[in-house]
Amino acid sequence: MNDGGNRLKSIKYIVLITALLAPACAPDEPSTQSAGKSLLDPPTDGSGLQYRMTSTIAPGSESYGCRLFQVPPEGLVIRGQDVAFGPGGHHVLLYRTPYRAIPSQDEQGVAVDALTEHDCSEGATARWKVDAVLGGSESFGSVGMLHRLPDGVGVVLEPNVVLVMSTHYLNTRSAPLEVDARINMLTMPREELRIEAGLLYMDNRALRVPPFGEASARMRCPVPEDVHVVSLQSHMHARGVTFEASLLAPSGTTTSIYSTTSWQEPPVRELDPPLLFPRGSTVEMRCDYKNTEARPVAYGLSSSDEMCQLIGPYFPKNARFERCEDESGAPLATWVGSGKASGAETVHCLREAMTREKGVGYAYYDCVHAACSTLAAEVSAVVRCHEAKRAADCANRCQGSDAGDCVSCLAQTCAAEEQAAREAGSP
Repeated sequence: MNDGGNRLKSIKYIVLITALLAPACAPDEPSTQSAGKSLLDPPTDGSGLQYRMTSTIAPGSESYGCRLFQVPPEGLVIRGQDVAFGPGGHHVLLYRTPYRAIPSQDEQGVAVDALTEHDCSEGATARWKVDAVLGGSESFGSVGMLHRLPDGVGVVLEPNVVLVMSTHYLNTRSAPLEVDARINMLTMPREELRIEAGLLYMDNRALRVPPFGEASARMRCPVPEDVHVVSLQSHMHARGVTFEASLLAPSGTTTSIYSTTSWQEPPVRELDPPLLFPRGSTVEMRCDYKNTEARPVAYGLSSSDEMCQLIGPYFPKNARFERCEDESGAPLATWVGSGKASGAETVHCLREAMTREKGVGYAYYDCVHAACSTLAAEVSAVVRCHEAKRAADCANRCQGSDAGDCVSCLAQTCAAEEQAAREAGSP
């Protein structure tokens, strides 16, 4: 695909992967030893650092691994990354955490030697507190999501901040698989930094695909201030058949910014010059799925689950844009249904789903998807309120054994949002 200098680079991908990886160097330092010519050499002295994880995956198994690293006391300014991992790998990701020292326990209070490879089967963000994505690659053979930034543009890492490296491998062979994942963090002197960059990571968890059925997941996020996007890449699992991302301008015009029909080899669209997302516009992504299994599929990290993500570095950094949040930190995502249910029917469906599931799950999001698309704003306001109040005003009642008590609390605290959805009427 060619569009005014924008290049679409194909990425080689192999089946979903997880890697439980053990360090190949001293546990408190990134690797500085030669990686050899077969994978990825570390940066030369003074030009960056390499973070590395290695392990052995048992035959016929899927593996998720994590390892923590600490940024040097002087901090880092990242101008780009190189990423490499072997066959069997689905993704290698790097996250920033709020920690300023390596924790001795995870967020569940479980003791762990975090400087070595450890299991992250529930996901890195379930075991560790994470506040931003810092790069990596979602596809085997990809240049990576933070490949190169324009001159003078860089991602700033504070002194001593702790990073989480996360890998996902799948060994389909009958023999053990030796895996090796490496991320080179290419740096520049702080005095050369003119504009701080961030990394967009739109992640739609409100998805479900019925048994032997088809479904779409659509999500929108607003752009609060002008930003320039350097590249874009999608991420889905094996049921994904189409990914589309569009930019909805304040004037009402819609521009396609990314498209692919490949879940196995999602392309990286490098934007040269970077593409302007103007203030007041909206980013929408849509994932279409086809399920050939006799079970429903919902959001999750493993190959048996599904995902819908749009990823890309941009500048200048804007936390509200990056996290799809408002000024208070509350979520601002809008989910667009594809059914015919009215607002009243959708509110009733959401309540019933929470009672049956004792929480938010497949049935809950089925209600969101069954709603008429014209009710997206009102239904999404209800969903956002439910999410916020389950963690705040209704936390105690929603953690109890009576699901009806939780639903009753949410009905009271989200009464205005639920009423607005009912009054939005029928499609």
